[in-house]
Order: sequence, then C-alpha cells, then structure tokens
Amino acid sequence: MKNSKLILAVLLLASLTGCQKEEVYEPVTINGTWVFSAKKDGGNWSDLKLSNIYVFDGTGGYIVKSLAPGSTSVTYYQGKVYADESRFSQADKQTYSAKKSAEKYLFESFPGTFTLTASKADELTFDYSGPAGGDGYKLSKVSTFQDSTEPDKPKPEEPDEPEDTQVKINGTVIQEGNDLAGLIEDKGSGKGIPGVIITDGYNCTKTDENGVYQFKSNALTRFIYYTTPADYKVEAPTSPSLPVFYKAVKPNGELLHTDFTLEKLSGGKETNWTFIGIGDPQCATSSNASRYNSETIPDIKKTTAGKSSVYAMTLGDIVFDSTDMWPTMRASMSAVHNGTSYIIFFQTIGNHDHDSLQPDTSDNLMDDYNATSTFGKYYGPVNYSFDRGDVHVVSMDDIMVTEQKSSSKSNGKTWSYSGGFTQAQIDWLKQDIALVDNKADKMIFICCHIPFKNSSANHYPDVLKLMDEFKEAHLMIGHTHYTQNYIYTNTHKGKGGLPLYEHIHGSACGAWWTKSCSSTVSGEPSGYTVYDIEGAHIKDWFFKGTNKDKDFQLRVFDGNEIYYSSGYPINWYTASQKVGTYSFVVKGNSALKNCFVAQVFNDDDSNWSVALYKKSTGAKIGEFKRLANGTCSNAAMSAHYYNKKGKTSDSYRSWTASHYWYYKPASGNPATESDWEVVATQTIPGGKVSHTYKCSTLTAEKNLEKEFHF
Repeated sequence: MKNSKLILAVLLLASLTGCQKEEVYEPVTINGTWVFSAKKDGGNWSDLKLSNIYVFDGTGGYIVKSLAPGSTSVTYYQGKVYADESRFSQADKQTYSAKKSAEKYLFESFPGTFTLTASKADELTFDYSGPAGGDGYKLSKVSTFQDSTEPDKPKPEEPDEPEDTQVKINGTVIQEGNDLAGLIEDKGSGKGIPGVIITDGYNCTKTDENGVYQFKSNALTRFIYYTTPADYKVEAPTSPSLPVFYKAVKPNGELLHTDFTLEKLSGGKETNWTFIGIGDPQCATSSNASRYNSETIPDIKKTTAGKSSVYAMTLGDIVFDSTDMWPTMRASMSAVHNGTSYIIFFQTIGNHDHDSLQPDTSDNLMDDYNATSTFGKYYGPVNYSFDRGDVHVVSMDDIMVTEQKSSSKSNGKTWSYSGGFTQAQIDWLKQDIALVDNKADKMIFICCHIPFKNSSANHYPDVLKLMDEFKEAHLMIGHTHYTQNYIYTNTHKGKGGLPLYEHIHGSACGAWWTKSCSSTVSGEPSGYTVYDIEGAHIKDWFFKGTNKDKDFQLRVFDGNEIYYSSGYPINWYTASQKVGTYSFVVKGNSALKNCFVAQVFNDDDSNWSVALYKKSTGAKIGEFKRLANGTCSNAAMSAHYYNKKGKTSDSYRSWTASHYWYYKPASGNPATESDWEVVATQTIPGGKVSHTYKCSTLTAEKNLEKEFHF
C-alpha cells in the first residue's frame, strides 16, 4: 500500500490534539472504501451505531461531514454505506496522508498513533494511543458509498452476529420490510423532529421521538415528502419562491434512507399570514407566459408589498397542453420578491397540466399516473399538504383522464377527463387528516382544480365529510375561468359553526390571453384572490383584478341597452338570443328590463347586499335583488366578444355563475337617471370585517373596448 493519498472523512478525531511520535513512517493507502467505526461498544463493535464516521476512499474521491455524536446521517447495511451527499459542504472536504511504521499508522494532521491489532480481508482493527487517551477503532470494508436516494441493490451478506441484521437510524430500529426510512432533523439543534407527517403519496406516518420515519413504499411511489410543520420554514433553497419538501425516490426492494433538514421560524408559527389563490394561468405560448410574468406576477408583488408571510397557490392549468412551456412557467414563479420577503408559490395540477405526450394505454388509472410525471418533474407530488399557522393546506389532483383527443396546442393532443378522486387518493387523504392534531381548533384548505359544487361523483362527498372535522373549511378551486362562490349552507359546516365555503377563482389568463384582453368569460377582470388569515379563520378576503384598483369590484349596466344592433344584437332581457348561424345562444332574463344591472365580481348569495343611493345626499333609494345562478349571461361581454373579437364558441356566453343584481328605478329608464350611486356591501363570514364598494357610472357599448381590454 504505497505512494497514494488516504482520503479521510472526519467526525471524532477532529478533536484530538498533541504531538506525533518520532518514528520513521512510509506513505500508505488503504485501498477501496472503508468505514472507520465508532469506539468499542461494551466490548463489541457496533456497525449499527455509527455515531462517529470516517470514510476512506483510496480512489481519491471522498465526502466528509461532521455530525454530533448520535445523529449520524450514514447507515451501514449489508456491506454498504448509505448517505445523503447533498448534506456535505465543500468547506468540509480535506485531504490527509497516512504513513505506516511496522503495524503503527499515523494520520497526518491528527496526533496519536493507531496500532493494527487484527487484519482481515474486509476488516482492520486498531488500538489508539494519544492525547485523547486509549481506545479501539475498526475499519470495515464496504462495497460502495453512495447517495441514499437511489442506492444500487446492496450485496447481501450474512451478519457475523444477529444484531447486524438490524438497521438503526438515530437510535430507531428500522423494522424488517420497511424500505422507506430516514431522519427529519432540526437545522439549528441537529436533533430529530418528532411528530412530522411524512408520506410517499400512498401511506402516511409521523416521525417518532427520534425524528425518524419508516414505512413500506407503494409500487408506484415517486417521491418521499413531508408536511411542513407550522413552526418551520417552507424550504425553498435554490429557487426562493418554489418549495422543495420532497425528494425523488425509486423503490427497489431494499432500504432507501432519505433525510430532510428543516429550519425553525425565528418568530414561531405564523398565526397571521396571506394566501393568494390563482386560477388558470394556462399559458400555451411564450407570449402568454410573458404576459403572466409582466402583468399577473408584478400585480401580486404590488398587492402584497409589506407583507412578510405570503404563500400563493396556483389552482391548476399552469400550462395549456404545452409541455414545452414548463421551464418558462417554473421560472416565472421563481424568486418572486415583494420587497419584504419571497412569495412562496405552491402548485395544484389541472387537466391541461396532464401530459398528453404520454401514451394512451386505455388503462385510465395508469394513464393518469403517467400523465402526471412531467408535472412532478417540475413541481413534485400532486397530492400533498403543509401547515401554516393554524391552517392545514392540502393540494390534490382531482382530474381523472379517460382518453386523448386532438388539440391545437403544441402537444397536438389533450386528455379528455372527468372530475374526482381514486380510492387510493381518498385513502391517502384520510391518513393525512387523521394525523393532524387538534383538528377542531384548526382550519383546512383543500385546493383542487375542478369544482366540487353539485357533484356527488368520484368521492367528492367523502372529501367534504372529512373537512367537517375542522373548525373552519374552505375549498380553493380554479378551472371555470369565471368567479363563483358556493356556500354549503345546509349540508356541511365546521366545528366553529360556519358552513363550508367553496371559492371558485376566475382565471389569471382571463379569456385565454386573448389579445389585449383583461377579462374572463363572464366579464369580471382577470386576476386572483387575496386571503388574510388570522389563526383558524379567514379574517378578510378580496378579489383583485390584474392592473385594476383594489376597490374595483363591480360594474353597472343599463338593463334596456341593446348592444351592437347592426351586428349580432344582444340585450339583457331576452331569454334566448341566437348568435348568427351558430348553434349556441346568449341567455337574458326578463327581470332585468328597465333596471339598473349591477355585476358584482366576487359576490355570493349570503354575505353581500347591493343598494341604490342618491349620490349627493347619501339617501338610500332602494335595495337590489340578486338573480339566481344559471339564469343570465353577461350580455355586454358576450356581445363584445362575438361582434368585435370574432369569437365563435359558446365559451363567451357563460351563465353558470350569475353575479347580477337588479333594481328598477321609478322612471324605468336607467339611462335618464342622474345623481345615483350603487353601493355593494360585503361582510366577511364569521367576523366583524365588512367592505363597501361603489359605482356611479353606466358601462355602455362605447366603453366595452376599454372595460374588457387594456
């Protein structure tokens, strides 16, 4: 063993001091990969309690990490060392020489002498003498040293003693049959964190008192990931706005040892924080993404300026069947700083985020699994949770693909689909929620893409029932490209007494980034919604139109106006209005004739009121009535898109959500009325916060280009 360097990874010996003996030593190398084990434990060598680890690699490559005794990040199992290489910093790396005189070894830069007392093909045993006193050490040869996340299949070896068949991590014995295990430790103390929920997307468990988790993987496991505890930071190490709470794993029947390190929030859990709900960026092209990056993202930054705890959730359809857009969209939500802190962007998968370049095998379950792989590459798991303050936030994939069809987007294909969940997803959610402590004192958000309202298919009722276990419950939804709020008044409510509330968010892309367009298919501005959280309650929320004033929450129309009478004439009061030779119709409502018509963008049927006032005196004239959902299209918006923008599909006559309130003035002619003002009042459920929004001008045909476009 000559003329080579010995590579040494140091834990214990770094503390040794003193002078080396005056003897003649020759340079040596211990070839291959060895583990320098801990001191003798009760007279026996313990390869399973490697609290002091040294790795020798005669090939010249090596990694070193100093850890506190008892908190090793290395597992020795069946002749192999598993370790997470990402934890070892460049600053820890050094090169040391070794020299030999007779059977005594000198490690350069480390005072003291190691005397060889036993030699085997795969084991060298030493006695040590030096300033630190005398003790024994052992070098055990191993077949490989590698990252724990994707180990090669270890070579089975018969243990010398029965205890060698056990694997321990931080003092916890890993039970036979469990192939996913690891340590979640506190960055500051180096100690394991107990009680952290961790999952592979199929099974959930909690870390034990040592901060160790373990369970058996599912055959379809892609990731191992945890629920960020409320009193720890959301880890976003390389792209400060994109959370990294997961690691990719590939189960192979052997132990996968995967560790995580979390950092405590300096001020404790964030009982006051802000949640941003973003519906459907749905970018198909680089020009779409450019608008998202130059319009939506700066507006969010401006709106949240001064807030230090802001977490955003994109609610599906990040791209539009355009897998080539994933890098661009990921970049658009990386390093978003609002002047106070980075805004963390979580993601929910939508139907257009399912990769249609994956083959259609006619096995719907496997097709759905395969179709989520590209999303996973950029954002990780599709079913996950995290905690902020007193809120448990869950994001789930509620898209069930069926078959492929053609698309005009870059993939050339898209998936047909239905909404809902598989039994495996419901089993996962039940486990996740069962592990949440003190549910009756917490709020839950479940974030999905397709709305739940009025659906009893594919496990939607099972999810709603689970939400009833919390003090307050909210669904955060996208998909529709219009805003709608649905309250489960008579069916589901939290332990605090408030009914479950479903927030269906309008789209960031509006009407699919139509040139210069700034409106959705039902006429409200493109935008997002801001929720201010206090404890286990939404203290306040408001819809925010992109590049619009925060108080811009309604428009008022003349219910008698006929739009574009020389083209496809459309009005508010005729029940069925055919658009040219197309098969679709625009729906009007006879109740709106002769009335002021107020469109309130973010209204619901319980917490809003609208009234007409005399503007000069503030005297109340009368109360508006609200149309039932599904009874009217936005006549002005539909007329504009069909007449001026050349649209030829039924998307632009949507009537599912009716945000329309009406009041008939004495004259029956809103156009001739003067000195009036419409006041819409919102009361936040369960609190004392209320808002008033005002409008005193009619939006007429001549204003539509300006109103619906920049």
